[in-house]
Amino acid sequence: MDGVTTWTWFGSGTMPSVVSDIVDAYVFRRVHARAQFLLLLRRPDAPLGNTWQSVHGSVDPGETAIAAARRSVITATGCEPTDAYSADFVNQVYDHTRDAIVLAPVFAFMLPPRANIVLGEDFADYAWCEREEATARLLWSGQRWAVRHIDEVIGAGGPDAEFYRLA
Repeated sequence: MDGVTTWTWFGSGTMPSVVSDIVDAYVFRRVHARAQFLLLLRRPDAPLGNTWQSVHGSVDPGETAIAAARRSVITATGCEPTDAYSADFVNQVYDHTRDAIVLAPVFAFMLPPRANIVLGEDFADYAWCEREEATARLLWSGQRWAVRHIDEVIGAGGPDAEFYRLA
């Protein structure tokens, strides 16, 4: 067979689709040279009620991923971010309702230390948490990994963080 490998797949012959129509945004502030992450508690009657989350949003037709993430942060927190960063990470989840592998670009947005948070309608409370507390509260492993990564490469600021800054 001239060195060609042929794979035989079992099952119905259908494969999940791959989509990228959502974004993840991690909001943080710097207090005494340490990053604190904003976590939002979902309302009990909302999907994933009573869980702590970062900001998630959908990408509207014609909208860029970074614009969707910024819009979602403003909607969820009532605050305009001062700085935006690529977290250099894509979160992936399987959505069984669509039979789709969903790829979500991850962004980090900085707010001023004394930002006045005005919660969006899906949220009941919020908390500013340093890395260990944030990762303990978050449900999904991809969320915990994103917090650790953002804390390490962006959270402290400095020249390394500038590589991730978005205009």
